[in-house]
Amino acid sequence: MKTIYEILMTAPPWQVTRCKIAMLEIAHGHWDAAALTMEDAMDESEPGEWARDCLEMRDFCLTMDRVKCQGITSIESARTDRICLAA
Repeated sequence: MKTIYEILMTAPPWQVTRCKIAMLEIAHGHWDAAALTMEDAMDESEPGEWARDCLEMRDFCLTMDRVKCQGITSIESARTDRICLAA
């Protein structure tokens, strides 16, 4: 997974400001806002590697928001739920 800085450095010119906003949201711990910003960036971009990087960052931000709100056990229970569903 690429860092938000790496995503910013490879961003199309029309997405640079949006990536800077996401970087600030992450720095301030506003994970839910950063996830929405990355989702908007992904939705407005052409399919490809950069959009996939945005998707991965969005998923990471959603995970971090869940940890922030519910603690690390929320990640462990989500992992257990996926294992149970797969079986």
